[in-house]
Amino acid sequence: MASRGAQENTKLRQNLEEQLDRLVQQLADLEECREDLEDEEYEETKNETIDQLKEFKDSLDKMTKGNVSLVDELNGMQLAIQAAISQAFKTPEVIRLFAKKQPGQLRQRLSE
Repeated sequence: MASRGAQENTKLRQNLEEQLDRLVQQLADLEECREDLEDEEYEETKNETIDQLKEFKDSLDKMTKGNVSLVDELNGMQLAIQAAISQAFKTPEVIRLFAKKQPGQLRQRLSE
């Protein structure tokens, strides 16, 4: 049976954690190298990283409010496919072919 988004959610969570770690590490590295950078370069890089963190937070806010519909769209597609398959198997002829284990004739019937 389909995962209904469990794998997608796990991968999304992993990607989000990695992105957050990367941004936090970027800030830490920036602080470590502050002495090696010009003030203007330091401020510009720091502001860019903070802007990225704000964008990341906005994305998380959208996700927690349900404005991300990737999994919903995938589930919808899976359900539509299942419904189409179920509908195809509702005819008595197809049920009979399936019950008699006649895959060749079943494939032919479904391709019509």
